[in-house]
Amino acid sequence: MYIYVVTLFVILNAFFDFNYFIKTLFGVWSGRICKEKCTLNEVTTVYGICSFRDCDITFNSIRLARLIRQLDFARYNFYDRTGIYQRSKELEVTSLQGCTLTVTFEPVPLFWRYKIETELVYWDDRSLFLEHKVITLCDARVRSFIVSRQHVIGENAQSASSLLEGLPGSEVRPVCREYLKDWFKSMEISSAKLRSVK
Repeated sequence: MYIYVVTLFVILNAFFDFNYFIKTLFGVWSGRICKEKCTLNEVTTVYGICSFRDCDITFNSIRLARLIRQLDFARYNFYDRTGIYQRSKELEVTSLQGCTLTVTFEPVPLFWRYKIETELVYWDDRSLFLEHKVITLCDARVRSFIVSRQHVIGENAQSASSLLEGLPGSEVRPVCREYLKDWFKSMEISSAKLRSVK
């Protein structure tokens, strides 16, 4: 019996990234059981540790691709605790990671514990903009600053505003921060360059 369980676990990990789904379920359910609901303008926090699976080839620190993946768990936690997840199910809306702006000051070293603080800093008609700060616990230093743009996608052309409508904290839309405006301009320039290549 033991050999079947181990074999099943290996197959699930090899083909379906089983750990990702387990971590997602654990994160969402522990958030529902142990943490209170929050408003859209509050900061949520999830915790992690840099393991061998997260490291780059030198095993010194977390690699950026893995850190971006950890944002999934921070985002799921934020969506669930603010009510965005429930609301998106009601409206049959999904969100898709559009792009990220990443600034890494120092990588998270191997075996160091860290937290990811997530905050909704802005939304427009099509997207939500989440700001993530990766902070190591032992020295309270911000290691990475990441902004993720989440596109709101629905069959009935729902907007981000309709997704957030009625949720606590949605009464006042945050003012667009200067670094976001600069990021938008840089994306417009990049898009124009790509269009001119055709």
